[in-house]
Amino acid sequence: MKPWDAAISGRLVIPAEHRAAWLAAELDWKSVPGHQVLKGYISGETVGDMVDGVEFVEAREFLEIEWAGDEIQLRSFQGQAGFTESMVGFAAAWAAAAGFGGEGELIGVGVVAIRFGYRVRVGGREASVERIPDDELDAFEAVPDALAVRERMAEIGGAMADKLSAAAGARPFARPSTVTPPAAAPAKKKAPAKKKAPTEKKKKKPS
Repeated sequence: MKPWDAAISGRLVIPAEHRAAWLAAELDWKSVPGHQVLKGYISGETVGDMVDGVEFVEAREFLEIEWAGDEIQLRSFQGQAGFTESMVGFAAAWAAAAGFGGEGELIGVGVVAIRFGYRVRVGGREASVERIPDDELDAFEAVPDALAVRERMAEIGGAMADKLSAAAGARPFARPSTVTPPAAAPAKKKAPAKKKAPTEKKKKKPS
């Protein structure tokens, strides 16, 4: 199977009085109903590690996380290794919000060379993860947050625009049974994490 690329988009509302506790919460993916369908690496121990500590070094990837009041918004485009490493971490972070009254959704979909989709739902003090059915993928690729990822790719241009053009072409309708990690963890360099106050806007762009 050829290397593939994927997009992640999500929104989550956390009551202000619970935000600090959520950021300090430990990631516990195996306790989430349906976690078996989505496998990969978790590169941190707490929600804050994922929200504040993930770094990308490849020009064809980007991650943008920002707060809008009590809502955290995430937009990202990643290669196969990056997605495998971070999607489960973000999913676990979203799921952890259930115990703090969080409400929201996180979606990861294949964009280039492959089609697949996963969705994490948070609400009613519960969280769950599911594989998006094949016949619903088109609808999820057209939601506003998914379109925002493509718009950001077009704005960045260069390698991003090339990937966007490739995504517009014919794609095989195939996908992995799960997002499984490679034999060894991806060798990614990480810059020292710069912690910011939760109310600040954080953007990570390609160099």
